[in-house]
Amino acid sequence: MSDSPEECYKCGIMLATHCNRAFQEALKIGLTALQQDVQTADKYDHDKPNIEYGKKNEYFNRANNIGMPFLQTNLTGLSKMYFWHMLNSIKEYEKNKPLNKGMACGNLGVSALAEGDFDGGIAYLLWACKEDRAFSGDPTKNIFSNELYVQFSRAQKRGGMSQFGAPTTWVMLENAINDYNTTFGDGVKLDSIFKELEVSPEHRSLLEGSLWVIHRNLVLLREENARGIYKDENNIYTRLRLFDGIASLCRFVELRMRYYEKAIPPKTTLGPLLTDHIFKGQVWLKPDVIDKNKGPQTPSDFDVLVQDALNNVKRPGRAILLLLVIRNYSVHVCDPTTPIFFSELEKIVNEIIVAYVYYLKFRRII
Repeated sequence: MSDSPEECYKCGIMLATHCNRAFQEALKIGLTALQQDVQTADKYDHDKPNIEYGKKNEYFNRANNIGMPFLQTNLTGLSKMYFWHMLNSIKEYEKNKPLNKGMACGNLGVSALAEGDFDGGIAYLLWACKEDRAFSGDPTKNIFSNELYVQFSRAQKRGGMSQFGAPTTWVMLENAINDYNTTFGDGVKLDSIFKELEVSPEHRSLLEGSLWVIHRNLVLLREENARGIYKDENNIYTRLRLFDGIASLCRFVELRMRYYEKAIPPKTTLGPLLTDHIFKGQVWLKPDVIDKNKGPQTPSDFDVLVQDALNNVKRPGRAILLLLVIRNYSVHVCDPTTPIFFSELEKIVNEIIVAYVYYLKFRRII
């Protein structure tokens, strides 16, 4: 092969054409198998389990097995396209009879997550939950308990590191829970956190999605810093996306609190919810939360408060203070010139998770 740019481009075109031809052939075989097998598939009742769980997607097995190797060999872009085509085709066949699309949605969701499409990935997983709602009484049938998703979230074949080069979301959770256990001498397990969320796939998805956004943008921030791309500049995009992820994590904690605190007027804002109701009367509340929360209005004030909380406040006050301050301040952030916050980001994420676990134990929910 010549080293000229023109010859290299021709080579690239040839290889890309071969790749596309192979993918189109796989897609054709998969669609043919689906077309054949859907003819003998039973009608599916989405609200009553009229068929065994293991048989609800039998019609999709052959087509699925054509696409899974793309995902298993990390050709996740092709995997995502394959299962997207499958899902659209199944929808067409449903004009004649209802079918369960749980497997197609689940595999599309994991493929999208592996591609870094976190919003799409979590949404597709929720679609799988809706498809399988007839089995919602059995937590082992939940999409988040599916072997494929568990393997992905734990990165079992990557030593706990995601495809982006950092500990995965479940590893992040386990590290924060272990941190909580060390502080309070407890033995909380990740499974107990997930069990508490079995009643609400939507809330569970918010937790998962928030952590994936934090995870991905934290890796990007590190990479930008390591490459010296922005040097001492304030990269608004990546930092605001991190703020979005952490604010979403705070909203998740608040949602779960409100789920249990139904007797408290729904218009009660987070501050009074924490200080006037949930933790009222706790000895640490006034000195560590009420007195420390100065309601920061500027990035500098916010940074100072975060540093003070991390350095001078003990748990549980530290975790609750950061939950309250970050949840409220993040609503107003437009330009995140907060170097202390971003240099301590992993500690801060830990504290928000600790606040959640502490609340669950405080209320004897787990």
